[in-house]
Amino acid sequence: MMTIKNYLLPGFLVILSCSFLACTSENEEDIEPDDQEERCVESVSLSNDIIPIINQNCAISGCHVSGTNRVNLTLKENILQHADQIKNFTQSDYMPPGSSGKQLSESQKENIFCWVDQGALDN
Repeated sequence: MMTIKNYLLPGFLVILSCSFLACTSENEEDIEPDDQEERCVESVSLSNDIIPIINQNCAISGCHVSGTNRVNLTLKENILQHADQIKNFTQSDYMPPGSSGKQLSESQKENIFCWVDQGALDN
């Protein structure tokens, strides 16, 4: 017959071991920085980094240009206004679509991610 003591002991041991593992470092300096903090250490520029990516892969004939039913990404104002959407679509590989024959490199996707996370500045 299982007593309350036998029932609670395994749960207590799990909690105790998790607490121990979570607090193995004595100094905050010993704790590894969050990956997110290290991810975007370099400043990303709209004009130098992002616009060339968009011009090469998005603002091309039949895609995100004037005269289509899509956001015109030849206009800097539209890039700035839709920065979050551009980030989400490129991070999920939704854009550019496979049928376009275009594919962003990991470095290009990282630049877009960091530019938006840094405030999608007009720089």
